[in-house]
Amino acid sequence: MKTHETKTKTSIPAGRCKGTLLVNLRSFVTTTRDAGAWERLVTSLPKSDRDVLSQPLLASSWYPIGVWNRALRTHARTASDQTAELKRFARYVADRDLNTVLKFALSIAMPDTIVARTGMFWSRYFDSGKVFPRMVKPREWVLTITGPTGDDEGPSAMNCGEGVCGWVEQALLLCGASTPKVTHQRCRFRGATECLSEVVW
Repeated sequence: MKTHETKTKTSIPAGRCKGTLLVNLRSFVTTTRDAGAWERLVTSLPKSDRDVLSQPLLASSWYPIGVWNRALRTHARTASDQTAELKRFARYVADRDLNTVLKFALSIAMPDTIVARTGMFWSRYFDSGKVFPRMVKPREWVLTITGPTGDDEGPSAMNCGEGVCGWVEQALLLCGASTPKVTHQRCRFRGATECLSEVVW
């Protein structure tokens, strides 16, 4: 007698982002646009997202990653050059966060140290996905990013692409690198099994 095994699909848990991202996005939107820009952004989102963003946002708390992905995407769509806008925001986040939380560490950090710890920095912002830095040769590294691609499961393509590129470039500038360049060469949102970015300075 044949027995049939029923395979159940394992669901991927919803991801979360640290509140500092949402707090920085709100600050960036209101300072680069106008006082009502943040309210307009929030109003355009689904009700479940509006409910989250209408509450007091705490930098140290964790929030649903889907809220972050949709809020960032909505803001980017208001810019004439979305890629440039996302990188500009990523640099803003790095500048604000590193100059407050890690100001002393930056004062003694070398560029290699910053890149080597990108996995740790990623986990300060997201609880899903991982970054694996690897040194190729002096002043040249490769960052590999793995993680789920669902909008409510992990950081979106904007984060692994323009987000990581802009954030790492600004972090390297802050610790003394003169001409850092981060290039997103392969993306798991476009058919690759993992994201890969090249870091040189």
